Amino acid sequence: MRLINEFDLVVVGAGIAGLTAATQASAQGQRVCVLEKSAGPGGRMATRNKPDGSWDHGAQYFTARTPEFRAQVQQWLDEGLVAPWREPLAVWDGEQLSVSRSRERYVGVPKMKSPLVNVAEKLIIFYNTQVTQVRVENGSWVIDTHASQWRAKKIIIALPAPQTQALLAHDCEAYALASAALMEPCWALMLEVARPLQLPFAAAFVNEGVLSWLAHNNSKPERTVGEHYVLHATAEWSRAHVEASTEWVQAAMVEEFKRLLTLWLPGEILPAIQPRHVHRWRFARATKHEPAIVAAWPEQGLALAGDWLAGGRVEGAYCSGRAAANALLLHNTNSAVECGLS
Repeated sequence: MRLINEFDLVVVGAGIAGLTAATQASAQGQRVCVLEKSAGPGGRMATRNKPDGSWDHGAQYFTARTPEFRAQVQQWLDEGLVAPWREPLAVWDGEQLSVSRSRERYVGVPKMKSPLVNVAEKLIIFYNTQVTQVRVENGSWVIDTHASQWRAKKIIIALPAPQTQALLAHDCEAYALASAALMEPCWALMLEVARPLQLPFAAAFVNEGVLSWLAHNNSKPERTVGEHYVLHATAEWSRAHVEASTEWVQAAMVEEFKRLLTLWLPGEILPAIQPRHVHRWRFARATKHEPAIVAAWPEQGLALAGDWLAGGRVEGAYCSGRAAANALLLHNTNSAVECGLS
């Protein structure tokens, strides 16, 4: 196995948690690289760009509550990488639609992962590089991939809990923490409607049936004109059908979309609905949203990061990555308090 290089810190995962951790560590003078199994950055802040359309099929938007993340979002606003999404959102309880609670929601522009692409350009990242094992050898971390081997004094694993667990030795505290976390799947369907739907909202939280969310993707700022919709299935339904064929899932979700449209647009003839793409997020969200946990063992040179450690959502991932880098490099176990999440 070929040894690529040695770094002060290797970060595994180029989602927002990993990129934030790597940026924070680089700012502290560390020589850092990021290893990412996919072809690009972003993780679940994902957009499917195809000739037949574009869909944000992962995270749909984010909010900013903590001072640190508000400052980061303001920087992205100033750089034109994010924009407020102020279109009306609704809530469906099975009987009636109501207006969702007003809050400032943001999206990346022109696609969800745009701010992370910008962050990634400033870092050393190796894509299409899947980590298969991490271990300690002669006082350093050894990181194995399918074709190469890496060494670092410190490591931050910024992956969903099950993928983190798979890399670690069974007798360490980090393994126990990751194995205790439960993450749910989510089926996402991307479709196109033949003509505009006269719905009184741009997106809706759905609290009954198969779906948990649907959104008119083109209602987001700086998207192309079109009738592209994203549907997310509930965690329960996705879990029950996690191994179902994409064809079956697609057909079931389209039928549920049609059912909801007949309730919301009574008497109207529905336009043709063309499913385009389907994606299974196997580890979409944590089932338990505990207060923020700083998962770092500075004496071992190990830290974990991810939204599953910090209440879920994009902001939680950002604060978890920041806390992991600070706790590991500054030996500061109060980093989550500094990010306002505990």
